[in-house]
Amino acid sequence: MSDGHTALPFSTKFLYGFGSIAYGIKDNAFAYFLLFVYVQVFGLAPDLAGLAILVMLIFDAFSDPLIGYISDNTQSRWGRRHPFIYGSIIPVALTFFLIWDPPTGASDQGLFWYLLVMGIGIRTAITLYEIPSTALGPELTQDYVERSSLIAFRQWFGWWGGLTMWNLLWVFVVYSSMNGTEDARYNADTWVVYGIACSIVMAIAILVTGIGTHKHIPQLHIPKDERLKGSRQKIGTVVNDIWLTLNVSRNYRILFIAYIVCKAASGLFTNLTLFYYSYYWELAPVDILTIGLTLFLAPVLGLKLTPTCSRLFGKRNTAISFFAAAMVLENALILLRVLDLLPSNESPIILTAVLVCHLAAITCIIVAGTAVGAMVFDTVEEVESSTGKRMEGTLLAARSFAEKCMAGVGAFSAGLILSFAAWPEDAKPGLVSQATLDTVGIYTVVASTALWLLGLFFIGKVRENKEAHAARLASLATKPQEA
Repeated sequence: MSDGHTALPFSTKFLYGFGSIAYGIKDNAFAYFLLFVYVQVFGLAPDLAGLAILVMLIFDAFSDPLIGYISDNTQSRWGRRHPFIYGSIIPVALTFFLIWDPPTGASDQGLFWYLLVMGIGIRTAITLYEIPSTALGPELTQDYVERSSLIAFRQWFGWWGGLTMWNLLWVFVVYSSMNGTEDARYNADTWVVYGIACSIVMAIAILVTGIGTHKHIPQLHIPKDERLKGSRQKIGTVVNDIWLTLNVSRNYRILFIAYIVCKAASGLFTNLTLFYYSYYWELAPVDILTIGLTLFLAPVLGLKLTPTCSRLFGKRNTAISFFAAAMVLENALILLRVLDLLPSNESPIILTAVLVCHLAAITCIIVAGTAVGAMVFDTVEEVESSTGKRMEGTLLAARSFAEKCMAGVGAFSAGLILSFAAWPEDAKPGLVSQATLDTVGIYTVVASTALWLLGLFFIGKVRENKEAHAARLASLATKPQEA
């Protein structure tokens, strides 16, 4: 493991982050596509689609910390994390493909249960990879700034992975639409192809990170918990350890709540993005492809801005500032449209404005999210100083759960908004009434702003900085001598 101040080599950061392509593809698909596809392509009622995506969170609430805990307490010749990384490859690829190929002619109830079961499958499978692989981060370095850089690489690869598949999809849609009789985004076969392509890329990404970081296993921290010498632990002990780990740090509790709220706010916007592109702004597939291609700049900007801003202003102030900017950027254009202060959708100003605001908002979310993720990394030593154990997987499981709230709570909220606005079945671009669109816009702005403000309030309560982290590391370093 790196000492407190040694910079990690580029290759380590690169290989550590590369596997996030898998999570980024899944995250992008669930946040931007899943609700839209099941409502507009497969015909599921929006409230039922949102409910199914929300119910998945109930299973995540149990599986995420459990997988994190099991990973923390695993002993093998491949260490604590790599058995899970390798074991997740096939389940991730298979379940992701299946969710985009539901049985034809299924009823609303049948589609609901299919979406729910397949969704639980892919989210559990990706958890088997994401939590153990992310938990390698605090084991690789203890440096306050290096951790921001390390998690920035994961964010960069995650966003680029998701965006790459997003843009390849829209290239396919643009080509198919130009050579066919219908807009391919509403064709079920489009999403089957998308599922196959993404599954292959996800499997490769996970395998590369597993193999690429395998050589670091001997240097990674191995816990010396005497109870691991027994063959089994009692269920009560496991539950108690998870509960203690997640509650011993005040900063962690606040970050957990704040991250859930902020991700829910962001998720509300992302789940409705394709609805807004298609119906609110009436963008053609080539316009959506144009926006998608520019979004590749966002992770690059995030990778550069996060360590710099964290060093200059601190991680908490960075998170607050950039999340606040995201709140404004996400809602500004919608509010201007509701107030009838924008030109018609035929104006080139609309595409330019949507492109700029979306790019800036995504960049802000990446920077702020990376700063929060790095703050979560720093609570590992806070928990260790109180419990004597390093429980990276258990701690990061709750962060993973918060990430999934982007799709779960966001999709549920989006589904309710569409239902309250009486969203028409088989909606066609240009044929949805302005009153319905304005209702969706008003509900979105109100709900999004309320969630963002609540999240910012909680982040402001965090009491952690570079000096406090350094003091904690120094205290931990002296403990062996004191013993």
